Amino acid sequence: MTTHLTTAKSTPDLAFISQHLFTAILWVNEDLSITWLNAQAEQLLAISSGRLLNQPILALLSPEELKPKDSPSINNDEVYEQNCSLAERFELAKQYQQPFIDHDHIINTQLNGNLSFSVDYSVTPLIYEQKTYFIIEMWGKDRQSRISEEQRQQQQYGVARHMLRSVAHEIKNPLAGIRGAAQLLQRKFIKFSDDANLNGSASTAMSSKNSGSSHNDDLQKTTEKLRGYTDIIISETDRLTHLVGQFLGSNQLPNWQILNIHEPLEHVLSLVINQYPQLTLQRDYDLSLPELCADKDQLIQVFLNLINNACESMTEFEQTLQQQELSEAKKLQSIDSETDIDCHIDYQPTLHIQTRVAFQHTIIGHQHKQVLQVNITDNGSGIDPELIGQIFFPMVTSRAAGTGLGLSIVQDIISHHRGMIDVSSTQVQGQQQTRFTLYLPFH
Repeated sequence: MTTHLTTAKSTPDLAFISQHLFTAILWVNEDLSITWLNAQAEQLLAISSGRLLNQPILALLSPEELKPKDSPSINNDEVYEQNCSLAERFELAKQYQQPFIDHDHIINTQLNGNLSFSVDYSVTPLIYEQKTYFIIEMWGKDRQSRISEEQRQQQQYGVARHMLRSVAHEIKNPLAGIRGAAQLLQRKFIKFSDDANLNGSASTAMSSKNSGSSHNDDLQKTTEKLRGYTDIIISETDRLTHLVGQFLGSNQLPNWQILNIHEPLEHVLSLVINQYPQLTLQRDYDLSLPELCADKDQLIQVFLNLINNACESMTEFEQTLQQQELSEAKKLQSIDSETDIDCHIDYQPTLHIQTRVAFQHTIIGHQHKQVLQVNITDNGSGIDPELIGQIFFPMVTSRAAGTGLGLSIVQDIISHHRGMIDVSSTQVQGQQQTRFTLYLPFH
């Protein structure tokens, strides 16, 4: 008789495995309360586990079911028919041990600030340690399209930068020749002017009534005028050279160093905040963030451009509101001369800076377990929807005084850090809200 020896196989830690899946997973008990969720669920729902744990799943998937049935404005029978459908589906799934799937479900809950998005989700009932539980798997409808759109935009930005740099190189060399030629002309005019002055002084000494003196004066005026023209040529070529330099970017290699993201942020805020005393600054920092490897000076440039843009946008918007209010007040005064002009407006420029960790985030096709997320939000005039998809291209700007290079430089620096930047401009509680979101990998 032979004995078959079997080696015991260790059971994998399913909770550990779930934390590394791309799928959002929630573990729900028999009372329909959330008892566990993985990091991808936090990322997809934009809600921390601390806020979701022990919350009813209906608060997430169907918050209207938790509303009181005796609401005076709604018929109770209608509420019962509409609001018990999802709870009944859970009960039927438990009773028959039959999973169900819901497609194109819109999640809109107060748990994440009423951020609305679409998901597909499945509910699988099971018995674990003689108790009923539900596994809920979720897939964001926008995830794949967002990744594809990011890759397409990155390719477009790359092509645009390559073309722009090629053109800039072609322009840079002739500009140097033009400036050199203008400087030579200027030196000739200076020498000619000095010679004319010497000749004029000599002729004046010989005879104060000599007609050559007036001729020398004319030459002096002509040379001064020509020197003025060369000054214009030199200053304009310097301006274009500086502009071309911005197109080409810095030739210096990044100075990689380990830093805390709040260091460059606070440095920029200390520079900017004194220029805008009327601004309300709101900091929402996660002080437990890991350090990241980055070029501090380049990040300062990024935050300086973004925060300056936000402050200038809010300042311009406030001035527009004041002009509109003044115009309305003058119209009322023209009707009633006793009316006092009051230009007070109910608007407070507010800059909100938030730092967070985003889990299981994809940047240009690369999946990262954790990335740094920085949100810079203002309540200025917003961005035209027609420009929102082109705002990072060179020479594209929504401001009259803008050059259209600041955001292009930001995009270039973030790309060198293997990160990405996103922008949204939406109406929130009656105010326009523009948000730039930076994602930077920690490693």
